[in-house]
Amino acid sequence: MFENLIASQHCYDYLTGQISLNLLLYTHIPTALIALLFSTYVLLKRRDIVSSSLFFIVLCFSLWSFLDLNAWLVFLGADNTMFTWSLIDLFGILMFFFSYRFVYSFTTKNDLPALHYVISVLLVAPVSYIIGSGLNLTGYYAPTCEALENSISAYYLYFAQASFLILILIAAIRHIRVSDDVHERTQTTLIATGMSLFLLFFLTASVIVTFLINYTSVQNPYNYEIYGLFGMPILLMYLGYIIVRYQAFDIKMVGAQALIIALLLLESSQIFLYESLSDLIITLATVFLTVVFGFFLVRSVKREIREKERNETLAKDLAKANVRLRELDKLKSEFVSIASHQLRSPLTAIRGYASMLLDGDFGSVPEKVQEPLRRIDESSRFMALSVDDFLNVSRIESGSMKYEKALFLLSKLASSVADDLRPAATKKGLVLVYRSDADGDMHVTADEGKVRQVIQNVVDNAMKYTPKGTISIVAQEDNKAKRARVIVVDTGVGMSEETAKNLFGKFVRAKNANTVNVYGTGLGLFIAKQMIEAMGGTLTAKSDGEGKGSTFTIELPLTV
Repeated sequence: MFENLIASQHCYDYLTGQISLNLLLYTHIPTALIALLFSTYVLLKRRDIVSSSLFFIVLCFSLWSFLDLNAWLVFLGADNTMFTWSLIDLFGILMFFFSYRFVYSFTTKNDLPALHYVISVLLVAPVSYIIGSGLNLTGYYAPTCEALENSISAYYLYFAQASFLILILIAAIRHIRVSDDVHERTQTTLIATGMSLFLLFFLTASVIVTFLINYTSVQNPYNYEIYGLFGMPILLMYLGYIIVRYQAFDIKMVGAQALIIALLLLESSQIFLYESLSDLIITLATVFLTVVFGFFLVRSVKREIREKERNETLAKDLAKANVRLRELDKLKSEFVSIASHQLRSPLTAIRGYASMLLDGDFGSVPEKVQEPLRRIDESSRFMALSVDDFLNVSRIESGSMKYEKALFLLSKLASSVADDLRPAATKKGLVLVYRSDADGDMHVTADEGKVRQVIQNVVDNAMKYTPKGTISIVAQEDNKAKRARVIVVDTGVGMSEETAKNLFGKFVRAKNANTVNVYGTGLGLFIAKQMIEAMGGTLTAKSDGEGKGSTFTIELPLTV
């Protein structure tokens, strides 16, 4: 017993003489403690695969830190040292496995597939076997109180750890490439970067120590291994950022602030316990980086969170307003439909009696009364057309417009429309011509009545805004594209490019329209476009400019 105490004191004096005791405690205790508290809080907050993986990462890191500290400070003989150094490698490889599991589940929201577990077992199992069989250590060197590592087992351990690191990068890159969400891609990049830096610090420090032992004569090579523990504060900073910036793990701002403050307090406590200038410099540098990072992180993201909350409130208000607007729009459409139906009956009666009076069905009408009757007939006709337009708009917007599709000849229909409207064009002093450039009769499958109405609306629009000149209706077919076209060309007022873009909206008229026709409602072309598109066709308009006429093209699929 007395000999063990002497050996313990010898080892303690020897090893602590190689490195600052405060630096040793500083690198092992604060970050492990705060990381363990943080991961436990996350696990209690949400019990899922992501939080459990994070907890086991930190647990393995904390156990590794405890065992490593034990190897430095507690000496109960060679057996204790050999046992402690063996377990260190086991917790090291498990930490890399759970890191891979964490990144994969964080990015995909799913657990590792069975194949990935098989790969992980194939990487971890040899390490477990080597440790269990004692092959990772070759002996114990009493003068320096160190266990002697087997280089081959150490190299395999580094290979397995590097493999998990590569798997982490592959999983992150693959998710970034397939994700369409910018915020999700950013979170994946941040979490993969933070985890990779943490593991790289850890792995690089171990590799450097092994290299120094085997290939150099550097004194006290294990002193460099403790710097690998600085990767954990880096990981915590990355986690703190995505928690505050993206509210990861469902933790609010106060959780991230508590993490930063606790880390800062634990780091700051080392300022009063330094033993050398290097201890003080390292501690001050870490504290300074934590203060700067925490200050800018909290200040900038607080503002973003306020904006996000304000935007969420506005979005909810807008959603409610949209629901109400849809309800009002539906009520408006219903009102227009009911009102239009109620107007049609008296308008029909007015037009009928005015026409009968003009035709002399009730006897001769004095000449001075004929002109007022013609105005009544014309005004009631225009009003009836307007009522029909409002009814059609109401049906289109409510989705109740019905289409009875059948096969018919589009060229014949266009010719018939030209014949029907030619008297009205002649009365206005316009020349209305029709020609067909098609080889056949242009068979199409659509609602013939609706297509007639579309062509009539387009030609009627051309007649309204053509003070003088010619209106041409041209039938064409494109057998290669399998399209049938009716083109209406006028020599009227034309329009600007901006007007042409918005011409098919409700109640839209050209800026110079009122100079030619004051009775247009701006609904005819809207109705025509909605109808033709509902039948699988298109309606387009173009003009070389104001005063240079317009060209309207109606297209429908050609039935072969």
